[in-house]
Amino acid sequence: MTLRLISKGLLLSVIFAIGIDMASPVFARRRVVRGIAAAQDPEISVNLNRLPENSRMYSLVISDSDERVISGNFSIERLQILKAIMTEAEKFAYTSEGVGTKEPITTRFADQHEPAFICDVQKIGVESSFFLTFNIDDNSSTLNAGKYFRSTRREQGMFFDLLTRLEAILPKSPTKQ
Repeated sequence: MTLRLISKGLLLSVIFAIGIDMASPVFARRRVVRGIAAAQDPEISVNLNRLPENSRMYSLVISDSDERVISGNFSIERLQILKAIMTEAEKFAYTSEGVGTKEPITTRFADQHEPAFICDVQKIGVESSFFLTFNIDDNSSTLNAGKYFRSTRREQGMFFDLLTRLEAILPKSPTKQ
């Protein structure tokens, strides 16, 4: 496995699998023979609340209409890593780079030091799909988090709700000069 620094400790892991395309030095891609995408996913809701006993900790609860729940308590620092991963994945999803024509191509975004969060962006045609994986307390859950349609610039799904909430609650990162 190879890792490459792309910004502030945010790393993109290179996954060796069938159909790797190394055309771009920044992104590694793998074709997904059996796509990650499930059939129609249930409605997903996101709750992100500051813990009353510790103002630097937040409770994240993600649930769906099938009563499946992902929950955990995270520090501001860990949530900033999640936000950075999601921001890089969003930027990539908006481009036409790494798009599959016959089969989707999946690009993984992760942090080398924070294994709790992974974001996969699967691209085919004009559609980008987001898959978030949360590794919390020895449990791993992946959910179909949303889609971006590049032709209409339409966003749908909890991915964008969660990213908007993270941007609203987290302190702004200092900018490099």
